[in-house]
Amino acid sequence: MIRRMIQYMLLMVVLIGGVYAVSRFLGDPQVLAIPGEAAPEFSAVDLEGTEIRLADYKGKGVVLNFWASWCNPCVNELPLLNEAHKLTGVDMLAINVGEGKETVQHFADRYDLEFPIVLDSEMNIKQKYQLVGMPLTIIIDEDGTLVERHEGELTEMEDIIFLMNRIRQDD
Repeated sequence: MIRRMIQYMLLMVVLIGGVYAVSRFLGDPQVLAIPGEAAPEFSAVDLEGTEIRLADYKGKGVVLNFWASWCNPCVNELPLLNEAHKLTGVDMLAINVGEGKETVQHFADRYDLEFPIVLDSEMNIKQKYQLVGMPLTIIIDEDGTLVERHEGELTEMEDIIFLMNRIRQDD
């Protein structure tokens, strides 16, 4: 009797999983965040309460960096990105995934981060960019095309500068 009940429950889990997979496949087409395609549009609020939209960077290009304060590679990478941002002048937008404003503000103050930081509390931007692990760095050119997607920690300043120079606008 117990064995049959366990089999029934396993069958239900498999069926529910199958229905979910089919509904995701047949549902609304997903905007893909892949190099060569238009970067998925989004808007979010920064730490000062200002709404920031990806469209604000059209004509300039921007580096997006997805991070969280509990992510050790992110903690290692953000100060390097901050320095590269200051050296190159390339626009950068840090997207904090899933944390509260106070936590994010404390982190930004501690590391004296100079680029805008937006809060993705509902994880909508994370979903649009198909974030699996952090950190994730996205390079978007002046036309709004996703140029590069770097998953994982950037550890060398030379590599960061190289990525930023792909969209650098020298006046």
